[in-house]
Amino acid sequence: MTVPDQINIIDHALRDASVPAHTRRALLERVALGAAAVTLGGVAAPASDALATSSGGSVGEWGVFAATTEAFTVTLLPELLRRVGLHPEVPKGVVQVFEGAYAAELDHWRFIRKHFRPSTERFWIPDAVWGGAGDALDLTAVGRALVAGETLFVNTYLIGVTVLAATGRSTFARYAAELAGVESEHRVLARTLINASPPNDYGFALYEFDRVSKIKAALEGAGIGLGKRGASPGAFYDLAHPPMAPPIRIASNRPR
Repeated sequence: MTVPDQINIIDHALRDASVPAHTRRALLERVALGAAAVTLGGVAAPASDALATSSGGSVGEWGVFAATTEAFTVTLLPELLRRVGLHPEVPKGVVQVFEGAYAAELDHWRFIRKHFRPSTERFWIPDAVWGGAGDALDLTAVGRALVAGETLFVNTYLIGVTVLAATGRSTFARYAAELAGVESEHRVLARTLINASPPNDYGFALYEFDRVSKIKAALEGAGIGLGKRGASPGAFYDLAHPPMAPPIRIASNRPR
């Protein structure tokens, strides 16, 4: 039996015995790594990461990246809404889609930051995302950028389902699936901006990448910089503290 298998068996036994989470984690860390500490956010995770490794990578690696992408979206969407406010020609229904998306992404951020720390809260966003420099706003350009981004973010949470399930975190795996479901809604809505027909064109969500490092590379290939200048013309944007309040109310604001 491998060390991860032994850890899973012990973990389930401790859960059945109602051992508190912090105590359970400490015991498991000692079993797997002697006296080495594992930081949930991945800041000081050991190289072996025996507690949380699967074919899709470690839970820590995935969690840090997921937190980073949520910080990114909670940075990007307020800027999008700011630009929308400067363009009265944007249809009211489109504005509401953006507002609802921001409210959802803020829920995502509030949840994920409780468990993982992002690698950065500063992002390079290419001018092409908006359709130009300055205060430009082209909905087709925005739609294409959002479709590409949401496709990657759905994939991110599918990786999360994989690594969390593989390490026995079934409830958290379901949370990742709930997040993927909402990101899929955002992808479909973004496809309406580019007049895609049909906007809901997948029978199964696309699982193109099996590690978050590949998704990071895809984002960087599109000119986005996570904590550094990207390859395309653009500007740095920083996550606000506190983030902008959601302009509208939505339901189901936390995982079940």
